[in-house]
Amino acid sequence: MPRMFRIMKKDTDDKPTVGQTTTTLGVRPNEVDLDAQGKVISNDKGMSVNPEWRDAPLKMIPKRLGTGGRGSNNCHCFRRGTGDFEQSACGTGLELLPDSATHGVVRPVQLILLASYEADLHATRLEWEIDEI
Repeated sequence: MPRMFRIMKKDTDDKPTVGQTTTTLGVRPNEVDLDAQGKVISNDKGMSVNPEWRDAPLKMIPKRLGTGGRGSNNCHCFRRGTGDFEQSACGTGLELLPDSATHGVVRPVQLILLASYEADLHATRLEWEIDEI
């Protein structure tokens, strides 16, 4: 499983909050392409992730970390996986597709309903750990 980071809000159990925003575990509907039947197309779009939290845009990195970030202190840097940041499976029905050395997307591996793609993303929730070192 590739190692990836995403900056998200956390719930009371220290796991990511599920939702359809930039700072939750999930994808905004405008971050993916849908076919005529409303299914997510497996292309170069999906939930954004980075190989390290320091690779995230400064506007996302929490200010409290003292690295020049301008993001909300209500967000946390979550890590999942331990492998190389390269194209590979990263959960049931999910694949990491890096598009640069500092960014990638978690996309569906096949044409799938948006609700099913979101459910696959949400199913990874317990695997995310806060890692701000």
